[in-house]
Amino acid sequence: MRKVISVIAMLLGAAALIVGIGQKTFWAPPETVTATMPQFDGKAPLTLIESSVNSEKLAPVELVISGEGEFTASLGRSYDVEAWVGKTAHAAVTGIDTENHQMQANFVEGDATAPDPKNADIFFDSQTAQGTMTYRWTAPDTGDWSLLLAAGGKDAAPVDISVTYANDEAMPFALPLIIAGALLLVFGLALLVMRTAKPGAAAPAKAKSTTQNSVAAVAVVALAVSGVALPMAPSEDASQSPAQNATESASPSATEQASESAEASAPAESEPTAFPVVTEEQLTRILGDVQKQIGNADEKRDKKLLESRAAGAFKYIRSSRYDILNDDIKVAKPLTLNTSVIRSAAVPNTSDASFPRVITVVTAKDSDAETLPQALTLVQATARDNYQVIFAEQMLPGASFPGIAVGDPSIKQLDANAKGLQQTPKDALKSLADVLTNEKSKNKDKFAESEFIKAIHAGQKTESQNANEAKVKYARTVTEGDTRVVSTPDGGAIVTGKLNQRAVFERTEDSDPLEGTDELTKKLLGKASSTGDVEINYAEPVMFYLPAEGSEDKIQLIAAEVVLLNVKEVK
Repeated sequence: MRKVISVIAMLLGAAALIVGIGQKTFWAPPETVTATMPQFDGKAPLTLIESSVNSEKLAPVELVISGEGEFTASLGRSYDVEAWVGKTAHAAVTGIDTENHQMQANFVEGDATAPDPKNADIFFDSQTAQGTMTYRWTAPDTGDWSLLLAAGGKDAAPVDISVTYANDEAMPFALPLIIAGALLLVFGLALLVMRTAKPGAAAPAKAKSTTQNSVAAVAVVALAVSGVALPMAPSEDASQSPAQNATESASPSATEQASESAEASAPAESEPTAFPVVTEEQLTRILGDVQKQIGNADEKRDKKLLESRAAGAFKYIRSSRYDILNDDIKVAKPLTLNTSVIRSAAVPNTSDASFPRVITVVTAKDSDAETLPQALTLVQATARDNYQVIFAEQMLPGASFPGIAVGDPSIKQLDANAKGLQQTPKDALKSLADVLTNEKSKNKDKFAESEFIKAIHAGQKTESQNANEAKVKYARTVTEGDTRVVSTPDGGAIVTGKLNQRAVFERTEDSDPLEGTDELTKKLLGKASSTGDVEINYAEPVMFYLPAEGSEDKIQLIAAEVVLLNVKEVK
């Protein structure tokens, strides 16, 4: 009987080993599987592959994309990509049916064409291919990212897409079968070589012992197959209770380690819902192109070349300067932009960064502490527009800008009527206009000492003294549409705006003619003197730090300039 049991055990063990090893080798499923796209009747200029396709459960995800001719794959934040797609017709790839290995997709009706998304600022990265592209999806940061396919925006976007991912069809019984087979073989061999007990008085006891050993061996096999752990040998001090053992073995250090382990294994905090509107890589790329495009326009003095990267006050002032230079009037050239090094960057997070979006940065041509940095403000009008410069000036001597890193979650985009500051940005600009116009303004104590303000007051005083008995009246207004505001980590804000200065020289009938004080004024007026009243208009782009409400700090000018626009007779 013992031999029969031995043979059966070894046969069962051999069978279990063969099946278990087979499931790990020649019967094993493929390591990866591929899901393909359903067929579409319509064609669209865009294909949107949503973030759900890049599931962590399927990582790493590899896409094989095929199209006719050249096409582009652009990666961006999901909400930004959706904003860029807008109302354009597109094929939306929403997920993967892993049971049937089929991609889930639908066709969305809409506009038949779209701009080319290639290298648009809103995308983190764009890759171009001819015919076929293998795209290994790696998200550059936390949050949801989507992929947009386009063939220039007019031709049909690729929809021949397949996704390869790790196969999750495991063989869960392979390892238990291998273990059980090995144990059964050992058990069978042990029974086969076991010696038979000799007859005698002690035989019943030995038989009983042999039977118990056999039963114990079978129990070990059963427990091993079922995965139940066997208890360890009892402690030498049998008088100690299990509760006492547990209490005394948990030393203070062990307790701390257990606590730390529990914290480490606890579910991670939910991912932040707000991210910077651009990553540091995007900002570097954007600023590099800004420097290139504006530099090209400056070199050729071509207003049309400004359109891609300039807007608002910056574009208006620079275009006016081009006109003056093109008339062969000797005047200083516009400030050359240097964006090679980012010193600080107030990049709002997406929670409040609706369009138009605003970014304020401080840049320099190098990292030398002696290099005077430049302050820039850029605006992105819509998801499909690139960032454009609306302000760019050298920082004033002695001025400071908060040190802010890209990704600071406290940075938000504010409006001109934002609360929680010493004044609303709109009112602060009006206060600055009053301080510049009137040296004795009641608002002067709100502003920190500034060489720029002193220079304005000194210039106006000298100009009035040299006006040939004419009375000079100064007035300033705020161009409200040019006001942009970004918060700072301390609760304050960086405000960018434009003031319009108007100086009117009113002469009496018996006063001498008004004489031009410099060649530029004479050129713009068209003559050297005037017997009538003269109006001179300036643009004054400004940037300042506005402290938080309750702060004892004063408003500090960061950058500013006075730009002569025109001179004309008004009577």
